[in-house]
Amino acid sequence: MQDWFYDDLRQVGLDFEDEGEVETYDVRQGGSAAKDAMLLERLGVGPGTAMADIGCGTGIMACQAAAMGAQVQAVDVSKTMLRAVERRTRDSGVALGLQHAGFLTFEASGLDLVTSKFALHHLPDFWKAAALVRIHDALKPGGRLYIEDVVFNCAPTAIAETVEAWIDYMTAQTGYTREDVACHVRDEHSTFGWVLERLITEAGFTLLRASYEEPVYATYLAERPA
Repeated sequence: MQDWFYDDLRQVGLDFEDEGEVETYDVRQGGSAAKDAMLLERLGVGPGTAMADIGCGTGIMACQAAAMGAQVQAVDVSKTMLRAVERRTRDSGVALGLQHAGFLTFEASGLDLVTSKFALHHLPDFWKAAALVRIHDALKPGGRLYIEDVVFNCAPTAIAETVEAWIDYMTAQTGYTREDVACHVRDEHSTFGWVLERLITEAGFTLLRASYEEPVYATYLAERPA
């Protein structure tokens, strides 16, 4: 590894090696196996689908995909999160692979699908680009990438009011505090939608869909050209 390479195993923002953070993560994030099942069905996941879920958290998505017959690699930089995934696999009776790795260090090839929910923002934009190239190369031709993330869809001139509106939403609707959200904005690397769209296409993907939800959420579906 070159001496200039980014360490994608380090924690950025909230410390997800902390047991308390992990225990409350699904409630705060609104995690749902039923919602993930519907999403995976729309993405065409079924028996034999080879996929990786990068930034898998406690493994709701990964375990649901495995239950649908997919061959899944669950990838996360937090060992505490991966222990939660192991518990979930035992409870649900599914099998999947675990990788203590990030976007820049995961190992996979010949994938049909890569999913990532609320994780890519842990990388600065330069390294998002490098990560997207690695994902592109890990997919089969025709393979797809699905991303959900915190993405600013406002003009740069509207940053202050957008951030304050998001803080108000998060403190009213989730278990996150003002300091939690401020930490995200200050210390993590959420970017603008127009930046992320360009990063995706510059990595070699065809962007099939980009959808934005106020105040700062986005979903993307992209494909490695056949």
